[in-house]
Amino acid sequence: MTKAMIIVNPSSGGEKAENYTDKLKRQFEKNYSEFVIKKTEKSGDAKEFAEEAALRKYDVVFAMGGDGTVSEAVNGLMLHESETVLGIIPTGTVNNVARAIGIPMDPEKAIDSLKQLNVKQIDVGKVNNRYFISSTSVGPIPESIQEVDVDMKTKFGVFAYLIEGIKALRNDETYTFELDIDGDKWTADYSMLLIAMSNFVGGVGTVIPEAEIDDGALHLVTLKETTVKEKLSLVPELFQDSDYTKDQLEHRSFKKATIRLLEDKEIKCTVDGDKGITFPLELEAVPHSLMVFV
Repeated sequence: MTKAMIIVNPSSGGEKAENYTDKLKRQFEKNYSEFVIKKTEKSGDAKEFAEEAALRKYDVVFAMGGDGTVSEAVNGLMLHESETVLGIIPTGTVNNVARAIGIPMDPEKAIDSLKQLNVKQIDVGKVNNRYFISSTSVGPIPESIQEVDVDMKTKFGVFAYLIEGIKALRNDETYTFELDIDGDKWTADYSMLLIAMSNFVGGVGTVIPEAEIDDGALHLVTLKETTVKEKLSLVPELFQDSDYTKDQLEHRSFKKATIRLLEDKEIKCTVDGDKGITFPLELEAVPHSLMVFV
């Protein structure tokens, strides 16, 4: 018996979520003898459903929602080193993971694109006891983006994040970090740390041009103390699809790292869009550990 589960976030994609679910089931019901549909109602539901699918050895889990829904599903599957394949139907605002693996942003086209059931093994990141599939970040800009509410996302889409990000440019706060990156140790002041899995960050595919979601590495981007004017001058760097030329921005790839905050403050990191993890951070790449439909 072949089994499939659809995890759908009804609040993602508006009133069309149910239509997409029906289309997905109709398209793949000939491939799977058992279909189960699970609807999320609160944070953590997608993780719980995916964990259930892993334990019951489902062949595939389709996650229909945004990056948060996908991240929860990944955590549920990774807890048990599951061989269940993940299918992503993007109905969120940014959909970084779907973009990174070439899934169309239109949900109906995304469903059609998965007809061939092509499977690819991709990397997953781990920070402390949590897995992430998009990014982990620290600093005023990612913090402000995390605060974007549902109404703003519904009204402005991806521009809601841009609006809040621009507001955060006025914040010039920096933090002192101690970093151990693959055995290379140093201390420095940064206003932002970004650890990403691929080149797609915030829906932009040029932030870390050389990063790939299956290259076996994590990618660290650091931003040094800068004025508002300097921050604005750095924006083109993120859209030029080439190496950074400004000294304030630095990038390096790594496999394993420990990052400590050398200040008497409690700062929570944003992981795949959700805030919650505090320092110190223990980071590692888990190469080719997740199977996804592409």
